Amino acid sequence: MSNISIVGLGNMASALADRALAGGNAVEIIGRDPAKANELAAALDGATVARPAPPRRGTSSSSPCRTPARRRW
Repeated sequence: MSNISIVGLGNMASALADRALAGGNAVEIIGRDPAKANELAAALDGATVARPAPPRRGTSSSSPCRTPARRRW
């Protein structure tokens, strides 16, 4: 049995989580909206919800991993 974390709350995340649970794996749902994550976990019957980390100070909420574009010569 493996532990699988699924990021997202949409149709694909739901299908992936359902297949993983059917295969006997432990599934953890990660999403921005805790209410929707709890709703999906309840619908899947067996998944758990990860607690989101608090946002880091000094980062943009829209894209914290974005790096400046490089110039191409």
